[in-house]
Order: sequence, then C-alpha cells, then structure tokens
Amino acid sequence: MRSWVRVARCQLLVSCLFLMVVAVGCCILTVITSLGSHFTVFTEASPADNTIRDLHYSMVLYGSFVCGLLILTLLLSTIAVLRESQQLMATAFIGFGFLFCTLTAGLTWTQECQSQVEASVLDVYDELYEQVLRGHPGEAQEHLLQAHDIYQCCGKTWEQQRMSTPHITCNMTTEDKDCVSVISGVLHLHWYWSRTLLLVSLGLTVYGMMLSSFLYFSLSRGNIWGRRGNYNLNGNFVSSPDATAVTPLIQLMPYQSAQ
Repeated sequence: MRSWVRVARCQLLVSCLFLMVVAVGCCILTVITSLGSHFTVFTEASPADNTIRDLHYSMVLYGSFVCGLLILTLLLSTIAVLRESQQLMATAFIGFGFLFCTLTAGLTWTQECQSQVEASVLDVYDELYEQVLRGHPGEAQEHLLQAHDIYQCCGKTWEQQRMSTPHITCNMTTEDKDCVSVISGVLHLHWYWSRTLLLVSLGLTVYGMMLSSFLYFSLSRGNIWGRRGNYNLNGNFVSSPDATAVTPLIQLMPYQSAQ
C-alpha cells in the first residue's frame, strides 16, 4: 500500500507541474485578450449598442479567474503533498472541484458564444467600413486604417468600391486581402488555443481530483506516508505500569557497561 501512496504522490506533483505550465499559458492568453491590439482596436471603436465591450470584459474576467484558481490549486496540492497534511489535501480536493466546475462552464460558454463574439467584431468592422465609404472619415477612418495595419488586410474583396478608394480605406503597407476572412481566421485561432488550454486544464483537474482523494483517504485509514515526526521509545526504556514513583534514577537511564 505504501508503494501505491508513493506513486500517487509523485503523480500529483507531476500533475501540479503541468498545471503550472498550463496556468502560465492561460495568463499569457488572458493578457493577449485584454491588451492585444487585435481586440482593443474594435472595443475602442465599438458603438454603445454593440455587445463587444461586455463580451471582451467577460472573457478577460473569466481568464483571470481561471489563472488565479489554477495557481491556488496547484500550490495547495504541492504543499499538501510536501507536508503530508490531510487537511490541506482535503482543501486541495475542494479546489480541484471548483476548478472543474469553472472549466466546464467555460467550455460550454465558448461553444455557445463563439459565433456571437465573431459577429460582434465583424459588425464593428462593417460599421467602420461603411462610415468611411459614405464620406464620414474622422475617427472611423483612423480606426479602420489601424485595423488594416494590425490585420495586414485591405477592405473587402467583394466590395466593388474598395478598388476605387484604396487611399481612404487602406495604407500602402497593408496587403490586398479580405479583412473579413482575415479577422475570422484570427478569431478562430484564438478560440482554438482557448479551448485547448481549457481541455488540458480539465483533464489535469480530473486526474488531480482522483489523486488527491486517494491520498486523503489513505491518510484517514491510517496509512502514514513517511512517519515523519513520530518517534517510539525503545522497549528497554519503557517502565512497566506497576512501577512506583520511587524508582531509582539509575534504572531509567540507558545501560552502560561497567568500567
């Protein structure tokens, strides 16, 4: 039984190591979503009735919460294994449970709201493009030129007016690509990495729940991991229950050979 406990401890530590790598990836993806120019160019130019601002804020808030929960759970699990604490192991199991619920909700949300996010972003781009073509440049033209520079595209290929007004909608450095398809491709790539990190985190979370529950119940049934801090007196030094309080001190001391 002790060998199984030792294997479970090593596997939980390795799982925490992979969780740390995934947490770093989630933090990087959250920072890109929050401060990346591919998203901020549309959130800054979006009108008040567009939902892109609320969706962007929800994605950043959810990513930050997942990163914090991942780091907290892996720290609790690592400390519980190193200290061989049953209470900390129970807390780590609860953390894995919260993480499982959070990741499951996030995966469900990504499946249902992917089309909504993409439609909101493209609506903002279409609005900017139409404002510039109708002869209302101003800030709309600045945001449109900035979007073309970021995505390295130039208008819409199906729009006949694009070729007649390239100096209005595009810079000289941008490539002649359809911005709708380029923006959709960037969003699909972003969703792909988001789902991949969520799925990997979910798999490690389920495995961590199994290992932490096994280690918790192994302690509750008396299977001591390392017997650290438990010391037993030698039987030669333990006095019998019938010993009186007047036992000579020389009899309680370790045996010494006669000189």
